[in-house]
Amino acid sequence: MTEQATALSPEEVQRILAARAQQLALLPKAEAAEGELLHLATFLLGDERYGVELALMQELQPLDTATWSRIPCPPDFVLGAVNTRGRLHSVTDVCRFLGLPARELSETAHVLLVKGGSPGELPLELCLVADAVPEVTTVPLSALQPAAETVSSQAQEYVRGVTEDMLVVLDLPRLLADPRLIVHETA
Repeated sequence: MTEQATALSPEEVQRILAARAQQLALLPKAEAAEGELLHLATFLLGDERYGVELALMQELQPLDTATWSRIPCPPDFVLGAVNTRGRLHSVTDVCRFLGLPARELSETAHVLLVKGGSPGELPLELCLVADAVPEVTTVPLSALQPAAETVSSQAQEYVRGVTEDMLVVLDLPRLLADPRLIVHETA
């Protein structure tokens, strides 16, 4: 190897070392992209599993008659309102909002207080209904597949992807930025 190194000109050695340095500089970025993880709160809506980014979830409460109230004349996806630490939040059924079949609320239903929305605007806070106590999981970003074949066309714009085990990961910032979630009641 010493003979080869001495056979190369100093310019050639510098060129080879510079090329190696460029390749080595790129490796950690590629590995980081493949290793990015999504920390999710996963929950059931009927028979399907959904997930939202854990960082956007503020609180979790059981949904029982003592904690929420129905409100008159809301859109069909707004089930009512809940008082969370002195603030009123709408209780939203994601299934109905996405045009999926309605279902009865289970005795184990919970509400997830989530917060997010469009950049540069005040974040929207609302409660999503989950049919059971959410679980926390971690999913590699690389495990998400396009939702085209597994999710209805109406819901696809709010889905970040679907995992191999059919966990539908919602794009919560996009969902919360939808202007249809803001109810403007006029008399």
